[in-house]
Amino acid sequence: MDMNTMRIAHLLTHVLLLIVIILFILTGFGITNYQIIEPLTLGILSKVTSYQIHLNLTIPLIILLGVHFAFLLEKKRKKLSTP
Repeated sequence: MDMNTMRIAHLLTHVLLLIVIILFILTGFGITNYQIIEPLTLGILSKVTSYQIHLNLTIPLIILLGVHFAFLLEKKRKKLSTP
């Protein structure tokens, strides 16, 4: 892979990870405090919907975190190998 493609992949990973983390927190809050979230989202994010979204975000969160850490380890490996 060339450097430009790696930068795009790195940026895309970070953006997607940020979106998934925000949704994960919001839906988790929607499960525990659905009395607040449901009126704020005009009924779109009910307790059941929050729970389903929250469960379905677990695997993408784990995958994106793994890719994020892989980028960090690769960066650290390159930094240590260059004098």
